[in-house]
Amino acid sequence: MRNFKSLVLGTALAIATSASAMAAPITGSFDITGLFQAENSAGVNVAFTQASAIDFCASPTGPCATDAGAGTGTGTFQVNNASTDNTFGITDGQVGVVKDFSFSPFSTVNDFLKIGDLTFDLQQIENSSFSAGNFQFLVLTGTGMFSREGYDDTAGTFSFTGQTNGIDTSGTFTFSGAAAAVPVPEPASLALFSAGLLGLGLARRNRRKAA
Repeated sequence: MRNFKSLVLGTALAIATSASAMAAPITGSFDITGLFQAENSAGVNVAFTQASAIDFCASPTGPCATDAGAGTGTGTFQVNNASTDNTFGITDGQVGVVKDFSFSPFSTVNDFLKIGDLTFDLQQIENSSFSAGNFQFLVLTGTGMFSREGYDDTAGTFSFTGQTNGIDTSGTFTFSGAAAAVPVPEPASLALFSAGLLGLGLARRNRRKAA
């Protein structure tokens, strides 16, 4: 029976240790740019102050072609200013896909961004719009989750800034994303580690009794 207890303890500690060693959070930051139109709930292209949805254009440059419907469809963007030490697996000039979305009201957008094997789920958003002179700006900030094969899902932040000349209702946007470097322990790993500590305590107590 003592041999069995020792085997369970050793297995628990080995699994907990290996789970911790495999943790590899996504790190780094990057910007993306492209074209978009601001829309109301009916999918009509409107000024930023009347908008509730973003419709991204099919190409990050040139004329803007969009999908029909408010907050549906996809567009494309180009990566800029990717940090040199990032583990996103992306580089400057790379083109990715972004989903159109409604920001008022807002609900989670899974796979909001896709670049190579990197995805970003948009989970929370705050928005504010304002005008300055002849230009209009729309600023959206929030949080979400980065995912990539071989890495832990990692919380991240984003900031979207859209701009028009105050006459056109389509304009350019920039989007900055950054991933946190703090991995979150999985409940199963924590449970195994706790079981290991409990087993150590029992083993020590048994040795004292035997002595």
